[in-house]
Formats: sequence, C-alpha cells, structure tokens
Amino acid sequence: MQFHLFRKRIPIYYVLISMIVFPAATYFIMQRWMDDADKQALSEAATKAAAEDMQCEQNMKRLTGYSKVGPLAESAKACETESLLPLKMTLTAYIADQQQSGNIINASVFLRRMADNSWININPEHVYHPASLLKVPQMITFLKKAETEPGLLEQKVLFKAPYRDLPTQYYSAKTLQPGHSYTIKELFHFMIVYSDNNANVELFARMDLAQFSSMYRAMHLTVPNMTDYSYQVGPKDYSRFLELLFNASYLSPQASEFAAELLTESTFKDGLVKRIPKNTIVAHKMGEWGDGMTVELHDCGIIYLANNPYILSVMTRGTDMQHLSDVIANISQMSYEVMSSPSFNSPALATQ
Repeated sequence: MQFHLFRKRIPIYYVLISMIVFPAATYFIMQRWMDDADKQALSEAATKAAAEDMQCEQNMKRLTGYSKVGPLAESAKACETESLLPLKMTLTAYIADQQQSGNIINASVFLRRMADNSWININPEHVYHPASLLKVPQMITFLKKAETEPGLLEQKVLFKAPYRDLPTQYYSAKTLQPGHSYTIKELFHFMIVYSDNNANVELFARMDLAQFSSMYRAMHLTVPNMTDYSYQVGPKDYSRFLELLFNASYLSPQASEFAAELLTESTFKDGLVKRIPKNTIVAHKMGEWGDGMTVELHDCGIIYLANNPYILSVMTRGTDMQHLSDVIANISQMSYEVMSSPSFNSPALATQ
C-alpha cells in the first residue's frame, strides 16, 4: 500500500499565511502564559544585550590639533577581548594572592596586543604616582618641538652641579658629571636609559610646557600639573604614550623609532625583563615613588615578541620594593607565556 499524503501540492498562499500567523501566534501564547516577572526578565535581558553590543563597538579616538588630517590616537574594541580573559583571570588571582600574603597593597595591569588591538585591563580603579614614567612624555614633547626647530637636539647644556632635594632613588645608575656639557640628545640618554633625575631637571627647565599640555589634550588625557605631587594615573592611560610611539601617530616615524630604541636601552632589569627570555627586546620605562610609609614601583613597555608585539604596563603599590619587583616580573612572565603560545604567536604583525 502506498501513501500519497504529501504528494498533494500546497497552494503558495497557505505557506505565506502560515509564515505570518504562526510567529504571531507563538508571540501571543508566550505573552499570555508568561507572568510579569518573566516578561520583566526577558526585557532586561534584551536591554543588557543591546547595551553590551553598544559597549563593544569600535572605540576610535583621534589626535586633535590638526586641520586636514586626523591621526589615530586609539582604535580598539570598547570591551575587553574574550581570548585574553583566561590570562586576565590568572593575573587577577595572582594579584589577589599577593595581596593576601601582604607582599603588595594593590597592583594594576594593562595589556594590549598590537596585531589586533585586543586588550585586558586589571584593577583599573586604582591609580598611581607616575614618578619617572613622566620622563617619556617629556621626551616626546622635545622630539615634537624638534620637528619644527632643527638643531634643537644638538644644543648644549652645561651641568654645573647636582640638584638638591631630588627624590631618593632606590634604583639608581649613572648621573651627569658636574662641569660637563651635554647635548639635549645626550640628556635624553641619561634621563631615559639611567632614569637620571639631574638630567630630568635640566630638560624640564627647557621644555615647552605649552607643547607638553597640547600633547596631553591631543590624546584626550588630563594635563598633569608638574608641581602637584598628588597627580596619579592608571596603566591604561599611560600605555597611550607607548602606543603613540609604536604607531608613530604623533611623532614622525624616525623620531618614534629613536624614542623606542632609547627605551630598549634601559638599565632597569628588575621588572618586565627579569623573567622573560634574555634575547627579548623590550622598550620600557620604570617609575618609583615613596612617601616613607608606602612605595610604588611601575614598569611599562613594548615587548617585541616575534610577530606578536604587545604593550604591558604594570603598576604596583606596597611597602617593600623587592616584593613589588617580583610581582612585576611574575606578571610579565605569565603574560609572555600566554602571548608566545601558538594560538597568539602568528605572523599577523611583524616589526623586524
């Protein structure tokens, strides 16, 4: 016996009617049998999903102060990257453990992968005294000024004597020699590579403060009062200066390359570079601060991992510099292990 039930052709208008009626009927039944709490929950879920979609849109900020062009200051998703969330969980747990052990008071981390601008931000509610980290935007200010004033970097400065009342440095290296003359470019070397405060004072006295302020405003950042020792900043905002150099979006490519190269010569080895492979190139700047009760240690840099460069900024607060140094080194090591894994280390962006 053969059945011919489904061989009869169905008129097309039946199909069209069913496409309209069935979804409407389903909606009506759902609304009829859902109680008010369910309806409210469904509405809230839809609102939350829409908000999350909005938050995760591309976030683009352009440098201001230009009339014909708009160089990118920042271009990234407004929300953190899902593929980096396991690393965030690991680092968050480690920081919590170090807090519980009394090794630190708090720590904050910002990481951005330059190949796709993916990022994570840990403990962004904490801010810190930048201290010597401000030497990088000071250098950028001079390099920007030099683009319109040829010969500026070759001007000579006579260093007469060490300045009094400079902050005591836990990590100290070479300093200027009294009676010697140095070019502005040589002062950069002492200020960045050795984090020398005497070189910093000489340069600050000659820095164009209007240019300095203009740079901060162009980057949509609050202009710091250089005489206000309460000024603080978080890793994400500070990382913008490293992005500025890597992307060559504010200075010329040549000037950006010069600044980044200088940062690779830093003599500070107790932070980001301490526990990652010795042949890894890192352009970084450290900063230290203390008030007699608490101390802060920061290290922020560009890690030139083959085909996968990334920015890592770590800021810490505690009571012992050695503990803070170890925390920064461990965070850098854990980040490096993830960023060098096969899932991240791809030929998407090569710089060498």
